[in-house]
Amino acid sequence: MLSRIFWIGIAGLALVGGIIMQDGGGIFSWGDAADHSTKIEQRIEARVDRAIDHGFDKMQMVDSRGEEIDVPAETKRALADAVGRLVKAETDLAMLRVRDGSQADIDAANVRRDRARADVETLKDRIERQKELSENGRDAVRDQIRDDVRETVRAAVRN
Repeated sequence: MLSRIFWIGIAGLALVGGIIMQDGGGIFSWGDAADHSTKIEQRIEARVDRAIDHGFDKMQMVDSRGEEIDVPAETKRALADAVGRLVKAETDLAMLRVRDGSQADIDAANVRRDRARADVETLKDRIERQKELSENGRDAVRDQIRDDVRETVRAAVRN
């Protein structure tokens, strides 16, 4: 009987300890709820930033047909930044709608979202142009190699 009470007490302490750890050192939140959501938002943003920075060099760009596209690292970083701003703007807009934000705040969030979406579209167009240029460059190299091989074969046949 005493061992059961002991283990129940240990489980209760573990639960209370988990609550304290998750709340940042306190059982009851006496502070402002907005302060708590800001801390959570900052932690999420930091985690997303670390994930983006960590996975940059490994990122491959693939078009809708499944073909890999050669894109410089700067363009990849710019695209990731623009997508991040778009996600943040969409999230801010949704939070304003949920919290019944003022119309001026909602309008400003719409402008930020539209600006971020335009940046993403601009970068997508830039990537498509780079893809076309790289395909044209490959075609030119292929033609040059084909011509060089033909000339080499002709020269070998003459000798």
